[in-house]
Amino acid sequence: MVTTMTDDLHDTPRHAPDETLQASERAGRRLRPSRRNAVLGAGALGILALGFAGGAAAWSATQHREATFDAGLATTPISQLSNASAVGIAGEVAEIYGNKFVVSDGAAKALVETGRAGEGGKLVTVGESITVQGRFRDGFLHASAIRHADQRIDELDPPPPPHRGPGHGARDAGPATLEAPADAN
Repeated sequence: MVTTMTDDLHDTPRHAPDETLQASERAGRRLRPSRRNAVLGAGALGILALGFAGGAAAWSATQHREATFDAGLATTPISQLSNASAVGIAGEVAEIYGNKFVVSDGAAKALVETGRAGEGGKLVTVGESITVQGRFRDGFLHASAIRHADQRIDELDPPPPPHRGPGHGARDAGPATLEAPADAN
């Protein structure tokens, strides 16, 4: 049934409400909040799942990998070491400086950093023949494993990754002196 509704300016044809139309509108109103809640719930679960995945990734990134001695890794002459490469070097211990020592292969020398495991200088002895594996970076070898002449292997914990970003660099201490310029006042 069509009725004509009028307002001050126009005649507007409108359909009279049927009982079936009213029933479906009421049912639609009841479904809308539950659909909205379902969508919001699914979105919340998705965000929660992303949070769990991000947390798991962050946790695994902070865990140290197991350091092992790779017998298949060929030794590299010290003079041919390149930055950020996984290498093995062989030679004799020339000098010891706390948790660092110098290895000489006859042609060149390399500074080897052992981390906490080498503190106290008791990990190697001067004149000992060793093979060191690790990563060469910033001018010295970060050792992950040392094989001694008696085939004993010392596995070292790799160092944590360097901190990058704001707040982790060298701090600016300001001017070296506290004196103010004469014309400042």
